[in-house]
Amino acid sequence: MSVFAKFENLIGRILVPIAEKIDKQPHLSAVKKGMVVLTPILLLGSMAYPLKALKNVFSDSVAVQEWFANNVYLIDLLIKFSLGFIAIYTVIAIAYFLSEGYKIYTVGAIALSLFAFLIMTTSVNTDGSLDVKFFDSKGLFTAIFISIACVEIYRFFTKHKLVIRMPEGVPDFVSSSFELITPTAFIAILFLTLRYFIADVTGGLLLPEIVMDVLAPVVGSLDNLFVVWFVIMLRLLFWFFGIHSAVLSPILSPIFVQYLSENIAAKQIAAELPHFVTGGTFSAFVNFTGSGVTLGLVIAMMIAKTQRYRKVGQVSLVPSLFGINEPVLFGAPIILNPILFIPFVLGGSLIGLFPLVLMKYGFLAKPFFDPPYLPLFFEGYLTGFDWKTPFVQMIQIVASFCVYYPFFRIMDKQEMAREAQLKAEKEKKSVFSKKDEELLDELGLDF
Repeated sequence: MSVFAKFENLIGRILVPIAEKIDKQPHLSAVKKGMVVLTPILLLGSMAYPLKALKNVFSDSVAVQEWFANNVYLIDLLIKFSLGFIAIYTVIAIAYFLSEGYKIYTVGAIALSLFAFLIMTTSVNTDGSLDVKFFDSKGLFTAIFISIACVEIYRFFTKHKLVIRMPEGVPDFVSSSFELITPTAFIAILFLTLRYFIADVTGGLLLPEIVMDVLAPVVGSLDNLFVVWFVIMLRLLFWFFGIHSAVLSPILSPIFVQYLSENIAAKQIAAELPHFVTGGTFSAFVNFTGSGVTLGLVIAMMIAKTQRYRKVGQVSLVPSLFGINEPVLFGAPIILNPILFIPFVLGGSLIGLFPLVLMKYGFLAKPFFDPPYLPLFFEGYLTGFDWKTPFVQMIQIVASFCVYYPFFRIMDKQEMAREAQLKAEKEKKSVFSKKDEELLDELGLDF
């Protein structure tokens, strides 16, 4: 057995079971689905600052300036009710998907989760108004924990029949409402007690403040380039063995959301943006033209000497321009191909990390917008509206070609030898002359 085969078996024994457990684990699955559902809200919220920037673009227009003077509060509302309430939406989304997976009353699970979240995160100001400062990204991890806990409590009560059962014939919505009475009472007592205990021990702190203090090392770790590089390589390693990198999204997505929210808040007050990594930068730069920045390989395949690779390159080109590289991942293939392991995992991670290094040290604008999937250069430019972005991504493309091409040449030569062998075998068996064979090939007939 070759060294690579041994390595493949070792990684397969380690990574595949982990990925399968993560994907099937109900809580992580609910978090992953919940964060995906939040994408439109995050998109709208991150669009708000670029909209406010239009005031500066049309600085000579009296009508535009007057509109902003009278109506800029509408854009502020967009920010407040999107990113400013992201923890609320997280509670709803995760409670929904987790309760749906357990086949329990989803509306009840959402109501209980929201109820508990409000108990643990809100306080009353001296003027009688509610303080909702933890409804934004500062309450995000608390929202995740509370929604999971409340759904599990509700599931426990229904599973062990600790609920009020209504007689047959009572409408389902009425029966479900009565079932909520006992878990609601339990959750109210539990979380009120927990709030009192936390406040008593910590001198008045709320749960989100404790959670953020505990998770600070984990959340802050993604501001480290070496940690980010490790995460990128791990994602590509999963891909290399045919495992979708989305298995890491339950861990990464909440951190990315928090980073984006903090960058937008800093942008609003003209402060320095604190983070160089968000979901948008991963999509636009780390996954530029697809995981592993594979456009260079696609270009190399399009100028290949073998017909097979030229066709795969042609088919892969347009999807790659939109960041979709499954055709080349499975068509080259990259997956489980020992020749492309080094350029894909090591080379692809370094090329994807390159723009983030520039952001970290101020040579490229840090992100404050998570744009939708857009073709070449547009998505990267929109993350921070920096004119240098297209030039940086051109460097990525050139680097990608330089990294992949030497390894691809090995594959192309192997394919040339295989095609030559097949052609020789075909000529040996053929009853047609060479001229007839060429004519048949042109006609595209298959015998």
